[in-house]
Amino acid sequence: MKIAIFGGSFDPVHAEHVNMARAAAETLGTDKLIAVPAYIAPHKHGAAASPEDRLEMARLAFSQVKNCEVSAYECNAGGISYTYLTLGYFRRRYPDAELYLLVGSDMLRDFYTWREPETILSLAELVVCYREGDAPLKGEQLRFQMKFRKKFRLLPYTGRNISSTRARVLCALGEDVRPYLPESVIDYIEARRLYRVDGVKAALKYLKPARKKHTVRVALLAAELARKNGCPEGKIVQAAAMHDAAKNLPPEAPELAGFTPPEGIPAPVLHQFSGAYLAEHTFGVQDPEVLDAIRYHTTGRPNMGVAEKIVFLADMLENGRDFPHVEKLRSYLGDLNECMYRCLKHQVKYLRKGKGELCPLTLQAYDYYARLHAAKKRGEKGSRP
Repeated sequence: MKIAIFGGSFDPVHAEHVNMARAAAETLGTDKLIAVPAYIAPHKHGAAASPEDRLEMARLAFSQVKNCEVSAYECNAGGISYTYLTLGYFRRRYPDAELYLLVGSDMLRDFYTWREPETILSLAELVVCYREGDAPLKGEQLRFQMKFRKKFRLLPYTGRNISSTRARVLCALGEDVRPYLPESVIDYIEARRLYRVDGVKAALKYLKPARKKHTVRVALLAAELARKNGCPEGKIVQAAAMHDAAKNLPPEAPELAGFTPPEGIPAPVLHQFSGAYLAEHTFGVQDPEVLDAIRYHTTGRPNMGVAEKIVFLADMLENGRDFPHVEKLRSYLGDLNECMYRCLKHQVKYLRKGKGELCPLTLQAYDYYARLHAAKKRGEKGSRP
């Protein structure tokens, strides 16, 4: 008997999860494929939807795959869902079966850091599905074999570049998710009002079409950065969705009654302050981290919080931006402080060329992150043998 195990947060299940499962079942000739939603996935910071909702979405989505069942094992077990424990459970349940573990190519590169990878490979054969946009797997098979004295199997199927993070953000923003999610899952999300973020849809109504497209791109990048930096996704999506809401709002607008602009702030960046006022007084935002992320998303400031840095960088580096050296700046996104330094340096240099008025806050922010950069460089030199 051949059984493939397919674990993940499934928050929500997207179309490529289903396609991967179908490709694995057909390629491996499995008698059974078991999808296992995690209670808490390692390397992640909790799920947006409840275990019960993720189980039900998985049941709806994977019903399209022949001989596929959804197991509540990890959700019932609670705690962090370690793969070696899950495979041990299914090995005991099916002692004579050939077990396969299905993962995406994005997870393959993290496999070396998983809890007890050798135990995992003693229980099941690793089967990898490559996804568009992931780093090429050239050389990965050799690295894997040198480490574990085994090979992984690569499916003859390439998945589209779809992520659950992207689906959640688009759901929160009220965008069309039909290209990404099964219809049954979309219906369930809408019925249960999952992934909604307070005030977001109201804020988007203030934007012109081009500005809205920019805002969607900012929210998508910001959510990815939030995931990688342990920041609550809902907080980041809310700030990203509202960051430009006051961009085209005239000073005499009723929503800005009572707003006092700070002194010495250039007109092009004034909307960050009026935007924070709008978020608080019109959309009811009370979270100071969200308000500060909106308030300083253009100028920056010294000693920014994680949410502030994420929204600042996402606004400057979203994939619709095409100014010179933007790709180089994006390459630093793995280190928020370093990326802040590089982006602020670029911004200050640009404004000093007469391209606009340099806000004092921007200069203060640049000086602050330049000092952090210099201290880091000194530390790296001091640690060399």
